[in-house]
Amino acid sequence: MNTLQNLYAFLEANRAWNRAFQFREYRRHLSDCADAKARITALLHMVAHTQSAPKLGSLAEFWKHLEKANWKSAPSLTELTEFIQQKSRLVTLSKTPWDRLFRALSTVPGWGPKTAALFVKCAIQLHRSKHTELHFLSDPHSARRFAPTDRVYLPVDAVIKRISLELSVVGLGETFDSINDKLHAQYSPDQMLVWDDLWFWGFFTQNSSKANRSLGWNEARFWGLLSTSKKDAKRVEQKCVEFLMLLEALKTHHKLRTSS
Repeated sequence: MNTLQNLYAFLEANRAWNRAFQFREYRRHLSDCADAKARITALLHMVAHTQSAPKLGSLAEFWKHLEKANWKSAPSLTELTEFIQQKSRLVTLSKTPWDRLFRALSTVPGWGPKTAALFVKCAIQLHRSKHTELHFLSDPHSARRFAPTDRVYLPVDAVIKRISLELSVVGLGETFDSINDKLHAQYSPDQMLVWDDLWFWGFFTQNSSKANRSLGWNEARFWGLLSTSKKDAKRVEQKCVEFLMLLEALKTHHKLRTSS
């Protein structure tokens, strides 16, 4: 197997950890919402404020727009996308539903590709789950099967860029477009959802308190988040060490192979 396939295999084998973490986050933000509009609003807020420096002025205009939504019940994916497109700077010709939602939201002032990709990923994940009380689309089946040409994007942030830098030998690049282009060339939309777990393992194995992100188990970060499973701290630490060892082994193996 090549370097990316080995890394993908680790992510696929350990999906349960990130899934449990993410759904604790979803429940914290969405469980008290009274209806679909409130859940959409809560998820958009949750995602928008993952930005390191959110543009509050631009986002305020979007929140005002969202307040005007007059859905009497849960909107369909198309209805949600068309509503967001009213504030988008781009009229997209994409005919595939999730790619269309991503492109619409990514050009809304205050958003951008990473944050839009994260919202799309969360929406798909929620509507593929059995937690129907967290759903907000009238057509949850739209998340269960992708159109052949649809696209799901990896939300590339500083965490994933640092991993990409560590694996620079495989040529992922360090931008949203370069990383997604490389992965889209080899992986399906369903497999891109597996790649999203890269953030979980990177987040708990990086220390960003210094000028350069150093690698290593970040115990303080793990214990500082409400949604981590504290009873599993030792097990997650072991998996994080395994992840770091895999990165180092893949990097070394690739260098030896290319130099021979």
